[in-house]
Amino acid sequence: PNIGHEMAGFVWFQGFNDQFSPEFRDNYKKNMIAFIKDIREEYKTPKMPFVIGVLGTGRTAEKVGENKVSLGQRQAAKVPEFKGNVAAVYTHPLSEGGSSGGHYSGNAETYMNVGDAMGKAMVELLKK
Repeated sequence: PNIGHEMAGFVWFQGFNDQFSPEFRDNYKKNMIAFIKDIREEYKTPKMPFVIGVLGTGRTAEKVGENKVSLGQRQAAKVPEFKGNVAAVYTHPLSEGGSSGGHYSGNAETYMNVGDAMGKAMVELLKK
C-alpha cells in the first residue's frame, strides 16, 4: 500500500469447468462481459486492456467452434464497446490437440505458447 500500483491490464485464462455446467456455459458471453466491466469498475480503469485466452477444448477446430464457453469468450471480445481494448487469443492452435486431455494435458510447451500469445496480445492492446 505504501508503494502503490497500477492495474495496466488483465489476462483471463479460465473456463474449463464452466463447460460442464449448463447455467455457466449457456451464459458465458453475458457473464464475461459483466466480469470485464466489474473488474474495470473495481480498479477504476474503464478502458483497461483485457485479454481472454479462449478455451481450446476439443481435438479439432470444429469441436472448439462448438464449445459454448469458447463461443461465449470469443463473442464477448467482439462487443463493440470493447473494440481496441479486449482481445481473444485462440489457444487451440497453440496446443497439441486442444485441451481434451483436461487442462491441455499439463503440456508445458502448450502453456508456454499460450502465455507468449497472450502476452503479445496484451502488448498490442497496451500500445493503443
